[in-house]
Amino acid sequence: MNKKGQSLVLFVLILPLIVFFLALFIDSSMMYLLKSREEGIIKDNMQMALNNDIRDKDKIIRVIKENDVDLNVNVMINEDDIRINIKKENEGIFSKLFKLDVYNIDINYCGNYHDKKIREC
Repeated sequence: MNKKGQSLVLFVLILPLIVFFLALFIDSSMMYLLKSREEGIIKDNMQMALNNDIRDKDKIIRVIKENDVDLNVNVMINEDDIRINIKKENEGIFSKLFKLDVYNIDINYCGNYHDKKIREC
């Protein structure tokens, strides 16, 4: 008996699952890369502010927004500490296809002007 027809039917049934998992993998990878990029922006700018003792909120926000305009940036500076919070909404593949909510990225980092250390807070 010829089993080519059965293999074709099985492939046609499994193909949507393969496409779904591939899209999920790509979407998750893109979100991970985007979050890593945003964390790098915060860490680099915070390290620059700590090393050069920059305490001007507007200048820090302006430099961060030069790297990514779509970020919602909040900077709080105390006597010894700086805290940077960024929020960004991003649409992934699934949010476009299925009209789902966008992915929210919310990252917080704190730094100390005395010891020049950066930590996630």
